[in-house]
Amino acid sequence: MKSISVYALTRNQSAECIQKLERQLSGREFFLKIKEWELGSMKALVKQLELHMQEFYKLRFFYSFQIPKLGKEFDLLQIKEDQIVNIELKSGRVSDDDIRRQLIQNRYYLSALGKPIFSYTYISSEDRLVRLTNHDHIVEGDWKQLCSALEKEGQDYKGDIEELFQAELYLISPLTEPERFLRKEYFLTSQQRDIERQILKRIRGKREGYFHFSGLPGTGKTLLLYDIGMKLSGRQQICIIHCGEAGQEWKLLHERLRRIDFLSDSELEEETDLSGYSSILVDEAHLLSEEKLLILLKKSQNRPVIFSSDSEDMISPEEMDHSTIEMIRNLPEIQSFHLTNRIRTNAELSSFIQNMMHLPEKRSSRWYPDITVLYANDEKEEENLLQDLEWRGFQIRTVENREQISMLAVRDSEKLAIVLDEQYYYDEKGYLRAEHFHGHSDVRKLFHLLNQARESLALVVKNNMAVYEILLEILQMRGKESKN
Repeated sequence: MKSISVYALTRNQSAECIQKLERQLSGREFFLKIKEWELGSMKALVKQLELHMQEFYKLRFFYSFQIPKLGKEFDLLQIKEDQIVNIELKSGRVSDDDIRRQLIQNRYYLSALGKPIFSYTYISSEDRLVRLTNHDHIVEGDWKQLCSALEKEGQDYKGDIEELFQAELYLISPLTEPERFLRKEYFLTSQQRDIERQILKRIRGKREGYFHFSGLPGTGKTLLLYDIGMKLSGRQQICIIHCGEAGQEWKLLHERLRRIDFLSDSELEEETDLSGYSSILVDEAHLLSEEKLLILLKKSQNRPVIFSSDSEDMISPEEMDHSTIEMIRNLPEIQSFHLTNRIRTNAELSSFIQNMMHLPEKRSSRWYPDITVLYANDEKEEENLLQDLEWRGFQIRTVENREQISMLAVRDSEKLAIVLDEQYYYDEKGYLRAEHFHGHSDVRKLFHLLNQARESLALVVKNNMAVYEILLEILQMRGKESKN
């Protein structure tokens, strides 16, 4: 999205023309729904700027920009080489506390660019300009001061604003980036904030209850759970239970978070005492056994319990043991939420993995430039292909421990390579299936391994031409469509 002339946008013309003009100037992929009050406030702002500036028509702003995946929106942003000016528009009366809160939050997001930030709000119904000071106070704004900042020498940023703001700058994993989490160098999406608000409101009101939020790997469930944990542990001791194998990743958090105790699911026993905790939080609850869940429920009566789990809906029902998640979903008066925005996993990989696990009924229009599928006829060819991938920076992961199926929590890897051997096949419903070993299946573990990839994914299919041909077909979908 490009910066636009707000002078051109506020000339008298029909709403339809304004909508088309905005899209033409900004290069936005869709037509923006411009609210009448917002356009009116922008016109009033431009009139004020016209009174205090000679060449006000030269001003360029990024208008109604929303940081991808985060849901954080800015009304007007002027971005220069060495500064940023943010102006928020209001039509009716707004309290100074609300204005202050919004401008502080905006400044947190903009600070990732490493430039000085000037923060203003204009209330058109009162013809009032206010400014956020460096000490986080709201004061009456001075038009000459604002215009001086807007006219400051320096080149405007002329590129695509989306390239400046990457969700990865704000959204982290507490386990893989504990220092950043402890310094609070992260932000929640609007959806995460809404879920947190509802959970905390009920806990603070009733001091009990069951809560469950789920989502695909990469939707920020662990970050949300830990942020809730931090808020609940402000005055009382809480417990976070980890399912799966996180190992040393907990160590720093153990040492620094004094009001949060950590347990692994393997430590849940009949003699475990949870009575001293005000709340219990469970991460990766889809890895919790039915036996451990029953112990947890018995030991945590009359206190809030929050479960976080991965969605695994695209895995064949025959490959899944849903008993634990079904027990959680059927807990009395449980409040359930579903996270939908993929954050840490890019959309290309997410789409491919979902199509791979359950073949789509309709052709996809997505292209997969960061997916590689290779074929090995035997172990020697497999070894050669893996060595080449490793040389190119891929981390090699395998589905192993088939007798025990030791499930792992998702741990991200930039470039990931995985081998698919003869055990995999597609059933008549299009689900990826696997031969069973001692009553267990590898498909579920494969799904979680695949979701560890962040940027690139390579699959080496060994001696399994049927699966190889299907995966190649998924990769060719867009190419075939473009020829028709």
